[in-house]
Amino acid sequence: MRRMNAIPWSLALLSLALWLGAAACDGGSNGQGDGGDDPDGTTQVDGRDGSSGNDTQGGDNGLLDGTGQLSDGFPICGTFQLEASSVPPNMLLVVDKSGSMDDPTSAGSNRSKLDDLKDAVDALLTQGDGQIRFGWLPYPRDNECAAGNVTVQIGDDTVAAIRSRLLMLSASGGTPTGPSLTVGDNYLVGLADALHRSFVVLITDGMPTCPNGDGRTPNAADNQLSLDAVTSLRSHGFDTFVIGLGSNLNDTNPQLLNDMAVAGGWPQDGNVKYYPANSLAQLNAVLSQIGGQVLGCNLLLNQIPEYPNWLFVFFDGVAVPRDGNWSYNAASNTIEFTGAYCEQLRSGAVGKVDVLMGCRPPD
Repeated sequence: MRRMNAIPWSLALLSLALWLGAAACDGGSNGQGDGGDDPDGTTQVDGRDGSSGNDTQGGDNGLLDGTGQLSDGFPICGTFQLEASSVPPNMLLVVDKSGSMDDPTSAGSNRSKLDDLKDAVDALLTQGDGQIRFGWLPYPRDNECAAGNVTVQIGDDTVAAIRSRLLMLSASGGTPTGPSLTVGDNYLVGLADALHRSFVVLITDGMPTCPNGDGRTPNAADNQLSLDAVTSLRSHGFDTFVIGLGSNLNDTNPQLLNDMAVAGGWPQDGNVKYYPANSLAQLNAVLSQIGGQVLGCNLLLNQIPEYPNWLFVFFDGVAVPRDGNWSYNAASNTIEFTGAYCEQLRSGAVGKVDVLMGCRPPD
């Protein structure tokens, strides 16, 4: 279970540099920073000549001094600077536009649920522009009971296209939640995007009524279709955030949305597992939270390091221990962070990330 915290997610573009040894350490002792080999076959990495005796070898291969800071003499080889960038996640917005979305979000409100949805999604698009790759799937498709379609495919520059469709969105029809989520599942599987992590954000105001309820009657079969679709999404590696919009829905604490939130992989703590939104302010807050949580913790390198086992990572000049905190994914050429270090990146607490590679091992 993950706890959702309010996180500022204006994650600035990180300044990253990958330093690669451009020449082998040949064992010379010319004092020009070419390094050398110890008699036991290890490589000196103190940034001075091979006979200085000032290296700080150990688990860090001599790149760090005793305080975890970069050694003054690094690098010992010729260097080549590479750039890296954070990897934005994919977010497929699966949005209920059934007829009940014309109802007020809460008693006495002069705003409909659809009004609040449009404003909150627009704010999310503004916040996530350039940091999240959005896609758009409203449902029902035919203003009756048909599953929705992906009308804006996930990509780098989709905010304007989604905004144009958001403005034209109108409420009508039944609630084919399960079939629409299945469309989204099939789409993400077909996208075959191993680089960007993919998420689904479901915003719905009621129980499923399609296809078995003919768009009018909630029923166990349509409930099961919705839960099964979220379970299938998770099995394919796509987590789902479940948002229930409207006080009429949320006052009843529907068990289906709780079960879907658990199956989706991002439930809240407490009795209510999904994310209720009974006002525009609450919906804005929930979407902002979700935006912060999905921001990627992967850094894409623009060249493949020759010796990935000799990579070292620093946050603002301080070493990040490798074991259990980050790993190099050769398939995607990314460095992937977990745990507290991932949260530091998401929160914007890290101003500069350096990725260094030591001198190449002796032949």
